[in-house]
Amino acid sequence: MIFSRKSDYGLRALMYLVDRRARGPVTLQEIAEKLMIPKAFLSKILQQLAKKGVVRSLKGPSGGFVLAVDPAEVTLLEVLTEIDGPTRVFECFANESDCTLYGDCQITDVFNEVEGQIKKVLAAYTLADFRMPEKQPAVQPRS
Repeated sequence: MIFSRKSDYGLRALMYLVDRRARGPVTLQEIAEKLMIPKAFLSKILQQLAKKGVVRSLKGPSGGFVLAVDPAEVTLLEVLTEIDGPTRVFECFANESDCTLYGDCQITDVFNEVEGQIKKVLAAYTLADFRMPEKQPAVQPRS
């Protein structure tokens, strides 16, 4: 299973907002620059999350984005589902005329179990469980 770049960027942006919660609104420009995310793509992701009430967009000179939810109450599963849709590991498109195993397929049972375990793990973590790593200053070579 591969999560999309959109999910990666969305999670990183949310972690950034969690870390800067006390500071107030954070501009799209700041998030994009600090996390090296294309600004236009990030804007679409944050707009999507704003429509679902995860973040709030504040207008004006001191505007920007803020987290609109308690980070301890939002799971990774909820965020990833919001951004990319339901978590799928295996999707069978077969119907009765296409597959001799249709209705009695043990393969789909295994992958349904895998999906269930992935969802269980993602639901066990919230945004509050993660912090943005601090960048360490580069060590200057000795002269």
